[in-house]
Amino acid sequence: MMQVLPQRIISDFVHLKLNKDWSFRDADRKEMNAHTHGYHRYPAKFIPHIVKQLIKNYAPTGKELICDPFGGCGTTLVEAKISGRKSVGFDINPIAKLITQAKVTPISPRLLKKYREEFLQDYEKLKGRTFKHHARINYWFDTRTIKELDRIYFCVKRIKNSEVRRFFLCAFSHNLKNCSRWLMKSIKPQVDPDKVITKPLTSFLRHLDSMIRKNGDFHSELSRLGRLKTSATMYRRDSTKSLPLRSGSVDLIVTSPPYVTSYEYADLHQLSLLWFGDDPNHFKKWHKFSHNFTEFRKKFIGTSYKQQKDENFNSTIAKGIIASLAKSDKPLAIDVANYFSDMNRVFGEMHRILKKDGKACIIIGNTNLKGVEILNAEVAVEQMAILGFREVDYIKREVLNKMITPWRDKKTGKFTDLDNPARKRVYQYEYVIVMKK
Repeated sequence: MMQVLPQRIISDFVHLKLNKDWSFRDADRKEMNAHTHGYHRYPAKFIPHIVKQLIKNYAPTGKELICDPFGGCGTTLVEAKISGRKSVGFDINPIAKLITQAKVTPISPRLLKKYREEFLQDYEKLKGRTFKHHARINYWFDTRTIKELDRIYFCVKRIKNSEVRRFFLCAFSHNLKNCSRWLMKSIKPQVDPDKVITKPLTSFLRHLDSMIRKNGDFHSELSRLGRLKTSATMYRRDSTKSLPLRSGSVDLIVTSPPYVTSYEYADLHQLSLLWFGDDPNHFKKWHKFSHNFTEFRKKFIGTSYKQQKDENFNSTIAKGIIASLAKSDKPLAIDVANYFSDMNRVFGEMHRILKKDGKACIIIGNTNLKGVEILNAEVAVEQMAILGFREVDYIKREVLNKMITPWRDKKTGKFTDLDNPARKRVYQYEYVIVMKK
């Protein structure tokens, strides 16, 4: 175990200057959703420009294997495929796997056109098909909408080509929130009593056609580059546990970890989890997630549902932060301690799977909870250094385009939105930490 000086790490970040080249001020929404990046809404997406630049800087040969232990909706894997690098991702959320595999799988535009026509033909014929839904489905959807969505869903299930069927299921999943009572601009499950529910088929086809256009661009670009078959695979895994990769097999890690006490991802994707969980014949084991939300939530990093405190965080900086939080909010201190402990295990697994001299690029932001500065970046550097990583570069960038609300509630410390008078801005900057094994 190497000697690490916490004060030196803190000082390095205090004096770190903003790098405007990494802010990507000119990146517009169209660029952020280019190729397949706009297939499905997903909270806290980081912009593809960051991944593209990191691949360019730290995977120069084009033969590297790239890994994202917090794969989310697959931004890293999509950019790796476009660049011609093989990639593998992991995420505990089955929705993340569904979305990512749809995004990294280019499909013949002619084939998609054929199945779209067949889908519409089936929709005209198939009426009255339904199945028993979880009670929460009846909470979020009215009866007529459920019947229409069932009709769409059964038509999608009739698609024989598994890749095309997954593509349509991704569009269906994205469309569920549009057709529900869910308040669209809310970052937490919240009913909008005034919402005018969109027609399911109209909304579904609108988004499906958008995906089909994006797939056409993606397929054309990969075909031009000769990268249609470049491997990109997503697995459902808990990244705090051992990953199914050989030690020393990965060249580059690019990832953006969940934020401490951040989004409850299980809640935010509950509509898709509930709907697909109601069909165990097709979505095997998904009912375990949808019917046991509390247990499922406990497995997420950054969740507030864990009850016991884990002090294996391996960081003097983290210890000081937790002690300060405990003075005013012991439950919150437990949440943060568990977060840092989980991240320490993830960094240990990153070190194992990386090749010697392989790079780990962590995109992470600091925040403030109950008046205490939560130095996520500094803690990450200390934990990684103790595990045997060496500093390569620290980059400070403005958060201009990251798809995450920069607001927290002053009292609770939870994410909030512009309508909350007790809001405060906390994510003005974030850091790109590059460390070497």
